Amino acid sequence: MNFWNNFKKDKQLLISHRGLRSLRAENTMAAFKQVIGTYQIVEFDVAFTKDGIAVIIHDDTLERTSDVKEFEEFKKPYKVVDYTYEQLLKLDFSSWFIKEDPFNTIKENKVSLEDLKKEQIEKIPTLKELLLFLKENNIFANIEIKDLENTNFHEIAAKEVLKIVDETKMQNKVIISSFNHTYLKQINNLNPNIDIAALQENKHPKDLINYLRSLNVKNYNCDFEITDEALVKKLIDEGFYVNVYTVNKKEDIEKLFNWGVKSVFTDY
Repeated sequence: MNFWNNFKKDKQLLISHRGLRSLRAENTMAAFKQVIGTYQIVEFDVAFTKDGIAVIIHDDTLERTSDVKEFEEFKKPYKVVDYTYEQLLKLDFSSWFIKEDPFNTIKENKVSLEDLKKEQIEKIPTLKELLLFLKENNIFANIEIKDLENTNFHEIAAKEVLKIVDETKMQNKVIISSFNHTYLKQINNLNPNIDIAALQENKHPKDLINYLRSLNVKNYNCDFEITDEALVKKLIDEGFYVNVYTVNKKEDIEKLFNWGVKSVFTDY
């Protein structure tokens, strides 16, 4: 099934980036709950714990989005893959948002500081937990598999993510993307009915159209910084969906939609 058949044919969509991370700490259940009634699609990142649990986190280390430095058992460089899921459950993945106010939404009174202080501390979600939540709330997903090339999970990441997608019966409600395009080939070999997307930043691959066809992708998820109208038109003419990240200015989003972009990832 084509992922985009879940929506009206000509509908262009906003995708919530790492949950609604301007309102709550990114990639936490609190951020994903903010999506309900606001966005139909959410994007998030998947990595693995030492004991093989697929968890939702963007960075390959724990320092930026948790209180890991407060625990003696965790050592620099605080890599996610060096600790078990049980160990990671000791960490607070939400309080940093109050301290950092990364989008100035607290300072500008778009988010209530009192509400944030009343809310429970957020633990790291698992992929299975999140997919079941999205299924219950009829929200679709762009799952990004992090590049795990220098870990024990490089060979099995794609297979493990697909297994959880199957277990939660979310096969028709997800696109799976990655900057590591080897994973996309693996997914296509395991289940060609799952939609996949090539993630790209900095510069486009040589002979882009033929390259994307070699991956059997329908979707090209590219950085706004390397996107222009001619590129979008060429990709659309060749039958691809163009999805652009991460765009937070209304005028830029409108421009991209006017060019024919299918979806835009945004923090707001």
